[in-house]
Amino acid sequence: MSTAIRTALAAPEPPRRPLTAADLTVGDPVWVMALARWRRGVVTQLARVRVRVRYVDRHGDTRERWFAGIPENPVLHGGLPEPVQYLCASPCGFVCTGAPGQTLGEVRAAHERAHHEDLS
Repeated sequence: MSTAIRTALAAPEPPRRPLTAADLTVGDPVWVMALARWRRGVVTQLARVRVRVRYVDRHGDTRERWFAGIPENPVLHGGLPEPVQYLCASPCGFVCTGAPGQTLGEVRAAHERAHHEDLS
């Protein structure tokens, strides 16, 4: 019997950049921005650049739509953690929702850069 030490290989970190059709296959889990919220979905069809994704809306209905995979219409890796929300305690009181995989610090910093540069 061998007493060799086994080393576990950590799973690679999912990419945090928008994915294109070249990065995905049919059946892959993804995150998409649909109806002003991040939603989990499944890739159902691929074109040269665009990706067709099936997701569930807030009413529980299944929808399917094409996404371009560009920063304005991103498709993100389905292995990223849930989006976090940040409630600004300053007078603006905005609730900011980050992208999947963003930390609370990143969401807060982006909000402060966009809305509070003049206040400091």
